[in-house]
Amino acid sequence: MNLFLILAILLLIIGIAGSFTPALPGALLSAAGVLIYWWSTGYSDPGTLFIIFTVILTIMALLLDWFSGAITAKMGGASNKTSFMAGIAGIFGFIFLGGPVGVIIAVGGTVFLREYMKTGNARDARKAGIYSAIGVFASAFMQAAITITIFIGFLLALVF
Repeated sequence: MNLFLILAILLLIIGIAGSFTPALPGALLSAAGVLIYWWSTGYSDPGTLFIIFTVILTIMALLLDWFSGAITAKMGGASNKTSFMAGIAGIFGFIFLGGPVGVIIAVGGTVFLREYMKTGNARDARKAGIYSAIGVFASAFMQAAITITIFIGFLLALVF
């Protein structure tokens, strides 16, 4: 087995774990594994279609990670401005607090504080904060599904 294949598989496995682990960008690690192997084969294996599929799934996973809290905050009754602020907080939470846990803390906290400051109603602010936290938590499971899909797709692309 070639060294780049081993590295790719290792990165794909770490990517799956990274979907649930703070400070490990799961989808990016999975994509890195696939792209490193693709580069090592002279851009021939896996095929270009699979590379496009991987890049699209990676972008989807990142967007889910960053913005799921903002979308579900809106569903929980938060204002547009609060949802926008939650989206920004999610990006900072991802970068500075690490992965899904950082995003949950940043988004849930931002939504709760902003809605409480705006309305003075702790119950409604808590509801919006919880909705956003649940959305981010669900996002981690979606990211796991994406990284697992990339891993299985990579193995299948190697066989077929």
